[in-house]
Amino acid sequence: MKTVLVTGTLGLSKLVADKFSSEADFSASMLDLWGDDWKTADLSGYDSIVHVVGVTPQTVKNEADYEKVNVVLTEELAKRAKAAGVGQFVFISSMAVYGAEQTMDPLAGTVTENTPCRPNSEYGKSKLRAEELLDALKDQNFSVASIRVPSIYGKGRTIYLDQYRYLADKLPVIPDAFRSCYKSALCVENLCELIFLIVKENAAGVFCPDDGEISAVAFCKAIYPQKKTSRLLGIGMELLLKKNERIRDYYGAVCYSRALANCFDGAYRIKSYQEEIADAYKN
Repeated sequence: MKTVLVTGTLGLSKLVADKFSSEADFSASMLDLWGDDWKTADLSGYDSIVHVVGVTPQTVKNEADYEKVNVVLTEELAKRAKAAGVGQFVFISSMAVYGAEQTMDPLAGTVTENTPCRPNSEYGKSKLRAEELLDALKDQNFSVASIRVPSIYGKGRTIYLDQYRYLADKLPVIPDAFRSCYKSALCVENLCELIFLIVKENAAGVFCPDDGEISAVAFCKAIYPQKKTSRLLGIGMELLLKKNERIRDYYGAVCYSRALANCFDGAYRIKSYQEEIADAYKN
């Protein structure tokens, strides 16, 4: 029996814990990190800790919390875990560590294994700093896996998808434009599966997952499968609106390369983005 401790008790934390609890030969517990009670928790006896808790641009209330929660709390938890004999620490990091911005140049918008980490936001900087501190704790008895997640979506998590729903809502057809500009995004089921595989295989290192090469048009079409696409309108958009900031936000490329996202030979992709989007908007 492999024992796993997941930080946090709601949202993604609960989904991750439920995933392990549903698998044979695994047991999962959850640990609330808000407040100081967790500091007296007994971490011994756990094989792996999956550290989900953190603040994001959508949840942060004070920029100082990036350092306090994403960096200081993470390091303190990892040090306590290592001292308690926990063998593996899985950290939910972010694609933001690369500082990649949306661009109409597919090549420039693609993150590869050679892309340096140059975060341009306090959020990205905090996640990279946490990764560096965790790396300093690694040894033969304490391994670290950092998952640099892109935008996450799914049921109850439609903020990322809503921008494409808004675009498709405004037009009678979907402009078929910038088809080679891909977006990296990851549904919650596939993230949970990746975390499970990392713990199951006692894997370490950096993981850069996504749900495959998906364009803005593909997202819109998955949200409104009954709507038609117009290549003619798309060509017009490519010719006239390529430099428009709003169009860049909708259509611009920011993605992982195929090779970089091929963690576990893609075995973590157990659900297609079409299925996930259909479930996300199901009443």
